[in-house]
Amino acid sequence: MGKNQRYGSDLSEEAILEAILRPQPVSLTRREVGEEIIVPETGAPLVRAWVRFPETSVELSGRAIAWTKKAVCVEFTLRDGQVRRAWVWASAVSRA
Repeated sequence: MGKNQRYGSDLSEEAILEAILRPQPVSLTRREVGEEIIVPETGAPLVRAWVRFPETSVELSGRAIAWTKKAVCVEFTLRDGQVRRAWVWASAVSRA
């Protein structure tokens, strides 16, 4: 069977699978986060936070890099070394 040259792509099947399978946290919307975002000038506090992924929620260690009255932006590192960020409800976060 011949190749379809008309709709060719430079993406390999492996690259597509890697992008699909890469865990992406589910973050709150901008409206849910609220106004008046506070970013610490020095050192983000260490925290434990419940972060949602499409498959499940997990409690993990990270840093609170910003927050509002209702939400916290948590930065964390996955086992493969990739750094992710997600806004979660403030009640889902505790100091480590």
